[in-house]
Amino acid sequence: MDTVDAAGQQGAAEQPLHGRCLCGAVQFTLQPPLDFVSHCHCESCRRSHGAAFVTWTSVPFDRFAMPSDAPVRWYRSSSFIEWGFCERCGSSMLYRAVADGHPESPKRDRMYVTAASLQEPLGCAPKVHVSYEERVAWFEPGDALPKHRGKTDERLDR
Repeated sequence: MDTVDAAGQQGAAEQPLHGRCLCGAVQFTLQPPLDFVSHCHCESCRRSHGAAFVTWTSVPFDRFAMPSDAPVRWYRSSSFIEWGFCERCGSSMLYRAVADGHPESPKRDRMYVTAASLQEPLGCAPKVHVSYEERVAWFEPGDALPKHRGKTDERLDR
């Protein structure tokens, strides 16, 4: 997927985006441009957040900053993936690949961050629904965004 900055433009350097957990104990910064913004409907995202879907973005690790003493716990849901959450309030905000071989090939050099944990507006809207085949039956998005199988380019809405 194309890289977009906080204004939805290719390339240009933007102001940092700040994020935090519910209680504020975990704080972090992303430096745009962002890799993407998308809604994920996969079962893992839904269960880890207790929501119909989760909106994600990502940046390379060198554009993600978090104090080394931040009270983040990592839950390894498989041999490939870890989910980061605040050990104090439980806010689930982060996702990272820790090994190659995951069927959807998350990039190991990226930190995935929930858009809802960011304090500033992204300045751009999500561009796609991913893992749409795993969506909950009781929610149908009212937007015209493309709907993809898994994290692939295969469209389900044609």
